[in-house]
Amino acid sequence: MSTTKTRAFLRRSPADDREEARPEESVNVRPFSASRIVELAFWGTIFWGVFRLTAHFLNFTPYGVGAFARPFLGVTNEDTWSAIFLGAILLFFESLLAIFVYSLLFRRTRFWWSGLLYGLMLLVVAGFFFRIGNWDQATLSTELFWYLSYGLFVGMTVTLEQSDEA
Repeated sequence: MSTTKTRAFLRRSPADDREEARPEESVNVRPFSASRIVELAFWGTIFWGVFRLTAHFLNFTPYGVGAFARPFLGVTNEDTWSAIFLGAILLFFESLLAIFVYSLLFRRTRFWWSGLLYGLMLLVVAGFFFRIGNWDQATLSTELFWYLSYGLFVGMTVTLEQSDEA
């Protein structure tokens, strides 16, 4: 140990020791701004929308980005350009909602894997609407990967943004 480190240690006051002895219960969580939520939703929509389009194009899943527009356009118009555009817009709003809900539910956690749990919850919700019981193994594995990675993206970025000391 160098002499400067030793001198700095000896010059410490008892107040420094008390601050170090505090439990980690008071985690410093920064407020999450609406502009950051919109930015994360935008990049999540771009990245995971392209991934979903690619998976649908390669026939890994029957659900492309147009599947998000099903409530408005129906199943038959799912592969049209208007359905893809409307589906991307709806994916953006769903991403906004997902990031906002995650920031409310897991505000104080600092575990990166909580995003995986959140992605699994999103898969269960999506499986309810898209009848998960009728999926084959390829569709199930692709959707599982998509939702887990999406939940991990949301979880890791929100956790990093809320606990960043910089």
